[in-house]
Amino acid sequence: MNRLVMFELRKIMIPRVWISIAGSTALAIFCFVSFYPSGTDSLLVVNKEKPEAIAAHLGTIQPDLALKYAPRLKEEYAEDSAWPKEEKMKRILEQHYAGTAYMADQFNRNLTELREQKVLLEQEPGSYALRDVTKKLSMLEEGKPRGFYVTEDWDLLHIFFSSSPGVGDLLIGLILVFALAPLFSGEENYRMDALILSSRYGRLKIVAAKLLAGFIVTFSWVTLFYGICTLLACLPFGFVGWNAPLNSYFYFDETPYALTQLQGFALKYAVTLLAACGLLLLTALISALCRSSLSSLGLAAFVVILPLFSLPGMLGKIISFLPSGVMVSRSLIEKYVSYNIFGIPILHLPLSILSVIIIGILAIMLIPKAFERRLKV
Repeated sequence: MNRLVMFELRKIMIPRVWISIAGSTALAIFCFVSFYPSGTDSLLVVNKEKPEAIAAHLGTIQPDLALKYAPRLKEEYAEDSAWPKEEKMKRILEQHYAGTAYMADQFNRNLTELREQKVLLEQEPGSYALRDVTKKLSMLEEGKPRGFYVTEDWDLLHIFFSSSPGVGDLLIGLILVFALAPLFSGEENYRMDALILSSRYGRLKIVAAKLLAGFIVTFSWVTLFYGICTLLACLPFGFVGWNAPLNSYFYFDETPYALTQLQGFALKYAVTLLAACGLLLLTALISALCRSSLSSLGLAAFVVILPLFSLPGMLGKIISFLPSGVMVSRSLIEKYVSYNIFGIPILHLPLSILSVIIIGILAIMLIPKAFERRLKV
């Protein structure tokens, strides 16, 4: 079995796949390096130059400082100003602090509105709306109070993978289908499919070896790419802010999960890895159904980019629960999104994980049958 798996790995990792991996890595390096701060144009630089000033501001928002720095919000963007170095760093710190204080105030107002909404809904006990608001309110209240932290390195990492569209996850998906689309359909090019299917182990051992090789490629590529991007974003700045609350970043200011920056990104990696495995199985099923490698590649690539289009109604929701949709979704941990499942609010994250598992199980069951049908054609 080990020899079969290694043989399939060599068939998958052909030169053009290695070149595409190198190209994706080079694109990631360009994206991160091009956004590195220059001069004093970053809170990261202020943290390096004046760590004692930053340390005095870290943590929960101090009302007196928030009031003192509030006028900075009406000034020009501090990073783009032409002030002398010391004055510029001072204004960057104060402006960021004022902005964070404003976000914290907005969040508290949202909590107040949710509490008022809950009181009104309590007039209809047992309703789904009441359950949903109660769950959302309790999860948001369990999180740490909004505060000021230096997380620009982690912010850039989240932008690369979680902004719409997530460039990082899109690259992961496209490389996977590029490598795995010929997994079964490629055998037609060398007239090997009939030989495999008529062999003693064609229905089980060889198919299993192909899928195991696909899982190895998927795990290795996702882990390698996430690891490289994490080092590119955070290593130059000493991984500052890794233990800051996830909700300190404005894209995640409504996250229902009380996680740190590192924990949040680790969760994002785990979900992406699971979704990538689901995409592998879906791509393998498409490959088993198609005789042409080009056709299987086109269909699998379409599955990857389909979630990038905003489709209305139920169709759009269904697509968002495909493995490729889960990979590029911004509503897994970034904000509170729930669905009414038999009157119970279920968050998008666990529902997405369940959908990927179900799709993966169905694909595993259908792949051997789809490949074997070629004997009858």
